Amino acid sequence: MARRLRCDVGFADSLLFLLGWTVLVVITFGLASPFFLFSLIKFMINRTIIVEE
Repeated sequence: MARRLRCDVGFADSLLFLLGWTVLVVITFGLASPFFLFSLIKFMINRTIIVEE
């Protein structure tokens, strides 16, 4: 039985995510930018599913 990972991220989801973080970084004068990478990883993991064939 083969298992694969599939990420269900749509264009609108990723666009809103990036726009939200851009606004957050601008508002906090860049203080939120170190946390962007962790949030991006969490965003992708939360939308990843295991597909069994």
